[in-house]
Amino acid sequence: MAARIASTVLLLLALVAVMPAHAQEIGPAVETLADEVFYVESGVDPGSVSTLLDAVERAADQGVDLRIAVFAGAGDAQALASDIAAQLGSVTVLVFTTDSYGVFSDELAQGRLDDALSAAEDDLSGSLAADGAAAFADGLDPDSGGISAGLVAVGVILLLGVVGIGGRLWEVKTRDARQARRRDRRRTELMDRTRRIADRVLELSDPVELADDSGLSKQFAAATARFNEAEVAIAGATTMHELDDVEGRLAEAEQLLGTIKDRLDKT
Repeated sequence: MAARIASTVLLLLALVAVMPAHAQEIGPAVETLADEVFYVESGVDPGSVSTLLDAVERAADQGVDLRIAVFAGAGDAQALASDIAAQLGSVTVLVFTTDSYGVFSDELAQGRLDDALSAAEDDLSGSLAADGAAAFADGLDPDSGGISAGLVAVGVILLLGVVGIGGRLWEVKTRDARQARRRDRRRTELMDRTRRIADRVLELSDPVELADDSGLSKQFAAATARFNEAEVAIAGATTMHELDDVEGRLAEAEQLLGTIKDRLDKT
């Protein structure tokens, strides 16, 4: 009897040892992704939610059912993507962990998947999952990706040297086009944010004046100044760095306006 119990215990331990380390981690993700298009684990910043949604919509335009999972810890993103996809069915799963990314798809041909990953490699390895997802969705569009395997084969047959040079120029051109689209999306998001802040400035203008508080007036003037600087800068911003500067000014304005609102609510 003791030997049988010992054997059973050893068997259970062996089963536990071979179970995937992430088996319990994907449960909430699978449950969420069964109904939603993205899952973000608590404690991680995926970037702009609107950018994530836009990526899913653009993938859908290319006939791809994209689901995105962003995990807060480190892990094998490729294995996670495979396990999640196995439970969701015929979908394409894009997974980000703190140290890797991975994609698994039952929908895409390997060549098309490789093209999309190659086109989005830099952004997929970046700090924000939203930017990586947007670049991956861009890469699914045959008009915006890099050189496909089919085009390379034709180029080799026709003119190796000439087509090789032309292919490089096309790759540079399409990469620049993708970057321009990302800048345009970022500018649009910041302009929407600017309009919302403008509404808050107008909303607080009269209450601040009626409060007759010099401290509040100074804070309001500072918030308005940051807002005006951002509004002017966004029109001329041509690089992501300049747009980052605009976002920083808007964040300062929002923080000051939030403080002002809290003080007014307490009076």
